[in-house]
Amino acid sequence: MRIFLSKSTSVFVVIVLTVVINTGCSVRMLAQNSENIVAEPQESVLKVVDTADVKNPVFVGSVQLPFRLNANNNIVLSGKYAYATTERHLHVVNLSDWRHPSRIASMPFPDTVGDAKLFGHRLFVAGRQEIYIVDISNPNNPSLQSTTRTTAPLRPIKAFDVHNGYLYVMDTGYYLHIFNVATMDPQFVEAVTVSRSGLASVRAEGEFVQLIQSKSSYFSLNIWRELSDRQNLLEISARYEKLRISEDYLLFATRGHPTGVITIARENDQTWNGGQFEHYNMEAYHSDYLRTKENEGPDTQELLDIGVRSGGIVVNNLDRWNQSIVAEENILGPVTDFQISGDLLYVSSLNGYLSIIDLYKTNRPFQRDEDRFLSVTTLGAFHPISIAVGENHTYVLCNPSDLE
Repeated sequence: MRIFLSKSTSVFVVIVLTVVINTGCSVRMLAQNSENIVAEPQESVLKVVDTADVKNPVFVGSVQLPFRLNANNNIVLSGKYAYATTERHLHVVNLSDWRHPSRIASMPFPDTVGDAKLFGHRLFVAGRQEIYIVDISNPNNPSLQSTTRTTAPLRPIKAFDVHNGYLYVMDTGYYLHIFNVATMDPQFVEAVTVSRSGLASVRAEGEFVQLIQSKSSYFSLNIWRELSDRQNLLEISARYEKLRISEDYLLFATRGHPTGVITIARENDQTWNGGQFEHYNMEAYHSDYLRTKENEGPDTQELLDIGVRSGGIVVNNLDRWNQSIVAEENILGPVTDFQISGDLLYVSSLNGYLSIIDLYKTNRPFQRDEDRFLSVTTLGAFHPISIAVGENHTYVLCNPSDLE
């Protein structure tokens, strides 16, 4: 099948960010309404962004967290609390006053930890070779309930998910370990071998799993049909490092991709013969977004000309189905995290940006593509690692930029 790639035009230019900010026509620098946060290299920061107006996000608060982050740490929301992992700790942040979030508890782990997933009043936190199950029924005093390990031989954990009382853990040996965690004491069920590179996702109903795999380098139409039914799909994939699923959307991304490509499985649409995948290139559409702003400032066209001479990003229109990017520097950088909220996609990029994209327009290909990129906001001197989206606010877990 043909793979539908996002629209490209002949040439796009990304303007040097500091110049663009001065013209007020592209990336907004968040104005802090409180004292500037300066984090030590061994610390991290949770920043609160008011995203009620998705076209004009505004920074409203932040809180420093002890200890630095690794690439797998994350933040999850539960009511008025946020649960954030750092390298060896779990931190609980009270979000009742989003202008002044406060850390109310921290819990250490014996080894390095990665991401966390919420199930009821328990938080499942990935260690190197084990899953820590934390009781958070009292947010002021989280406590370790139990620890479960994958079966021998022990291998590092690559991805995991919790669904309907079962825990599914994929290790680096590409075994999927299944546990019943409906009770306080996790019970091992079985381990299933998965394809090293072809596993797109897993459909799970209790201890029974369906492995959705593709042997080719592209998704086939049959695989698309399997994935278009999102019921009981897990956020586990061997082909991609990150998988996000909502009621209406399914998205994949590889964290280290230099231009931040996110693959979107679009809804059924008769215009597109039953649906396709779109590879949404963050860097290219950011460039497109900048060009749509060129009439907002009197000096923008001159700045665009400077950008051309300085060798910014160039998007070449090779044909209807292909696109390439030549760049001396990728402005946004690789995707570190992304979350779906309704029809909106929130994306954090390594170089310190939070972007908001209208996913609904991905199902309406004849609308203007540039309208889909709603906003991009700089987080200042911070590298965002994880984001969580609330009703009117987005929470960004960041490392200070002087970390290597």
